[in-house]
Amino acid sequence: MRLLLTLLVCLALIPEAAAQNAKPNVVVIIADDLGWNDIGTRNPQIVTPNLVKLAKDGVELQRFYGYPVCSPARAGLLTGVLPRRLGLVNIIMPGQAGITKATPTLPAKLKSAGYTTSLIGKWHLGNQNPAAAVGFDHFYGFMGGEVDYLKHTDMRGKPDWQRDGKQIEESGYTTYLFADEASKQIRNRDKAKPFYLQVAFNAPHIDLAAPEDLVAKHKADGLYGAVVEGLDIGIGRILATLDEQGLRDNTLVVFVSDNGAPRRTGSNAPLRGYKASVEEGGIRTPAIIRWPKRIPAGVKLDQPIAIIDLFPSIAAALNLPLTAELKIDGVNQWPAIAGGKTLPRPAFLVASSDIALFDGDWKLVETNAGQRTLYNLKADISEAKDLLSAQAELAAKLGAQLNTLKKDLPAYSAGSIGPGGGKGGKGKGKK
Repeated sequence: MRLLLTLLVCLALIPEAAAQNAKPNVVVIIADDLGWNDIGTRNPQIVTPNLVKLAKDGVELQRFYGYPVCSPARAGLLTGVLPRRLGLVNIIMPGQAGITKATPTLPAKLKSAGYTTSLIGKWHLGNQNPAAAVGFDHFYGFMGGEVDYLKHTDMRGKPDWQRDGKQIEESGYTTYLFADEASKQIRNRDKAKPFYLQVAFNAPHIDLAAPEDLVAKHKADGLYGAVVEGLDIGIGRILATLDEQGLRDNTLVVFVSDNGAPRRTGSNAPLRGYKASVEEGGIRTPAIIRWPKRIPAGVKLDQPIAIIDLFPSIAAALNLPLTAELKIDGVNQWPAIAGGKTLPRPAFLVASSDIALFDGDWKLVETNAGQRTLYNLKADISEAKDLLSAQAELAAKLGAQLNTLKKDLPAYSAGSIGPGGGKGGKGKGKK
């Protein structure tokens, strides 16, 4: 009898031990144009209970930096390289090249480590090298910069909806379709392999649309609030599927936005500026990371982290070594995330047409015309006071750093920033 009981206990522990020893999964969720102030952790008028819960269960990044517009942000995430180094400053139009097949990417790295890799949602890195060319096993979604939430057509009315390179016709609300596809892939996964799942929603990018029940619910505060709540519902479905499948504790979840809100829709308050600028409102975005039992819960982390840091940070979290020939600009920030503490880090750039250098609490901005401004973000999050003259010695030191970091970057060439952009300005809170 005692031998039988021991055997039963051992058998019961096998699934738990197997789960603990299995390679962790990774889910990266990207919102499109979500403003700094458009998440319930900061603005109680915004209905995002799933994101609020995600933040309570993980680390909410208070200084996460995307890029002024979407294509460079997505390229930075996938490659860990400054997008300007890849020739990406503005949005990519259909005929333009995006990431080349020779460029090392996060999904390709994970695929070589035995992961299945999927991209669901927005690509927007050109038609010449689609998602399959840079390491994704599966792609479901749209290729361009925006898509009609219900008709699945691009800004010219042309259908833009496919699965693995083949155009398909489907009905439904894009946010929910993406969430349901992600859930389906999680449920139908090859259980012998870990997975990397990147879900790039088009919400809350223009032109806004939402299901009738959400439109009615948000009649008082507007369509944008309905679209953001729909986004949160979609995210909730994915998180619920992880729980249903018993994958919560063994899955690293990363949530970010590609850039800040444009002038026409969301709010970046109290940050200055909007999408398409390197002002804080254009590039500082909501961001949350969750990995139960591996990182602390309920932490608000002030560590400056850029989107190009995600590649090396995720690799470090998974114990995947990166070789020097990758030439990644991003820096591993996993120690700060895992410890929930701010740690020293090298100065870094967000290099668009204008360039922002970040060094601790200091931010030096250089416009394409060569003009510079200096801000202390800890004391002045709204970038209201230029300290270039008052801190001349520091400005010179930071300027030298900026010159060093940008010296091998390609020169900026003007191009369209496309729809949804806008010039910088003061972020406005929702009323």
